[in-house]
Amino acid sequence: MKRRTSLLNAEGFTLIELLVVMSIITILASMMLPSLGRAKEKGRMTTCINNLHQIGICMKMYADDHGDRFPPTQVAELGSKKMKRCRPALGGFDPAPPWQDYYPSAQVRPLYPYMRPSPVYRCPMDKGQRANACPDPPFKPSNWEAIGCSYQYNAGALTLLAGGGFRRTPEDAINGIAEKSESWAPSPTYYILMHEPAARLYGCVHYQAEWHQWHYAHGATDIVDPARARQQFISPVLFVDNHVAVHNFSRSLTEDPYHPYEPTKDWVWYKPADD
Repeated sequence: MKRRTSLLNAEGFTLIELLVVMSIITILASMMLPSLGRAKEKGRMTTCINNLHQIGICMKMYADDHGDRFPPTQVAELGSKKMKRCRPALGGFDPAPPWQDYYPSAQVRPLYPYMRPSPVYRCPMDKGQRANACPDPPFKPSNWEAIGCSYQYNAGALTLLAGGGFRRTPEDAINGIAEKSESWAPSPTYYILMHEPAARLYGCVHYQAEWHQWHYAHGATDIVDPARARQQFISPVLFVDNHVAVHNFSRSLTEDPYHPYEPTKDWVWYKPADD
């Protein structure tokens, strides 16, 4: 009689073989995960680029309807003469209750007639700023959660460190390109129209300056010393001529943080008075 072969011996794995297979799977997974993470981040950046393209179309439509001029920096609230800031909120949803005294409701925002409240105004990597975490909420909201918009209008009032400034006197430091025509910009191809907070010094918390990292950031996103942070001050930017690009602003923010808005070969933040 032929001897039957044990099913376990014929088809099973030894412990060593199983450990080898598990090790190979672990190595492959460790090699693939960073690539998957980068692919996911690139996908989120693509979303931001598409969002800014759509916002740019709305900006163009607004200008066409308003004598070739871009939106203002403030608008009056419904049923009130109170003016509210729309630099951080040209469109999007109503602000959350703690911020309703400062930012306009969705219906009076300049871009509302051209695009109603929409996820287009949301950056998927929006991590907000600590400056918005007041008065002491249980969490730090994103810009989207706080004011209904992730993207910011480059319309003057650029934040500076004490003792810092511009190397050339701005033609309009208060309002920038707001209510100006496209031709006002010295270089429409390079003049920043919309951006994310990672592109610049954003604000101060308890009189301390802060910078922010959203895209490709690992760890803290509220930065008190940009020179010590990872060089990942990356922001998608909409320019006056309506094209969108992704730039790393780390060099401008770290090499001379007292003059972070000087022009480079890739972008322009302000128009000098003597141009």
